[in-house]
Amino acid sequence: MDTDFLHGVIDGTPFAFGKIAVKDTFVNRTDEKKQLALNFANKVNTILISPRRWGKSSLVKEVGEAMHKRDKKYRFAYIDLFSVRTENEFLEAYAQAVIKCTSGRFDDWISNTRMFLKTITPKISIDGDVNHEFSLSLDLKDVRQNTETILNLANTIAKDKGLHIVLCIDEFQNIATFTKHVAFQKKLRSYWQHHQHATYCLYGSKRSMLMQMFEKNAMPFYRFGEIMYLTKIDAKHWLPFIISSFKKTSKKITPEQAALIVKTMQCHPYYIQQFCYLIWTRCGKVVKDEDLLLAMQNLINQNANLFEREIESMSKTKINVLKAIADGHSTGLSSAAVIAEFNLGSSANATKTLKILDMEEIVDKQNGQYSFIDPTFELWFKERILGKNIYKAFK
Repeated sequence: MDTDFLHGVIDGTPFAFGKIAVKDTFVNRTDEKKQLALNFANKVNTILISPRRWGKSSLVKEVGEAMHKRDKKYRFAYIDLFSVRTENEFLEAYAQAVIKCTSGRFDDWISNTRMFLKTITPKISIDGDVNHEFSLSLDLKDVRQNTETILNLANTIAKDKGLHIVLCIDEFQNIATFTKHVAFQKKLRSYWQHHQHATYCLYGSKRSMLMQMFEKNAMPFYRFGEIMYLTKIDAKHWLPFIISSFKKTSKKITPEQAALIVKTMQCHPYYIQQFCYLIWTRCGKVVKDEDLLLAMQNLINQNANLFEREIESMSKTKINVLKAIADGHSTGLSSAAVIAEFNLGSSANATKTLKILDMEEIVDKQNGQYSFIDPTFELWFKERILGKNIYKAFK
């Protein structure tokens, strides 16, 4: 049987994208890790806010695993609300995560469920594989009658067992899609703010929604905890990571090539890892400039259908504003010259459109300058919409 095609395949890549980056694939965030660990240790609730794919989940997981390894009293319950659409589903996920993180063995899940959810008759299922995955479902009537018990569960178990539980809730903004979501947020806040043995870390991928939930003084979670804004990881941390990652798999990339990757991907964690992976899969022992070019073309092509659908759903004014930004007008979009050149209608119309694009997380405003949040979308936009040559730097 011909197995030559497997050469180098099963050795494993040093880059991670589309999943949580941990250990050797996690880059820097030294200050953020320390601040987050301090907050957890001192029972300070934390809200993480940043654009999509900047590494919030990886950061939380990295800190959680390190703290639990250092001191087993720290238990981390990870809850993803991506597919959660109702209060009942939220309470099931919450109870399940708390029971799992405080039960060392799968048979403890049963006893802990019975001990701490005495007034509820849950349906418990455990699969037969080596991981003994555990799932918990609650009767709707039980949930309505025992909401207080469930929402206090983390604090109750932590106090009883001498633990410190940290609830890490991803896609937290999805609560805003629940029926009567403000009332539910009030309910959560009314219980969680009194917890002395449980701490909350809340984050998600919809930055604008999270900012409204936590920064508007009319909302229940206003001033619930410290808000941490993640910034991009500086190039000085990416360069040694890229060079050493290629080196550990017996491949060589030059500092100049690594710098070009970082510059092109604008220090975006997800895309740097993906771009490097595409280069790594096609290069030999030494990375050639042609490898960067082909990987760049591959990256654009992989995302082209998604970007095309996004453009198709946009108004002409939005596209024109993006044209102006992509053409180098990151400031002064309300000037008469830019409005006329890109057919933006009026200064007020341009400003309104920018705010909408910001809320939709297509553009970002930093230090008075607008830019694309997604660097690959920007490259595709420049090539396909503006007709620019985006590959000349790789030749």
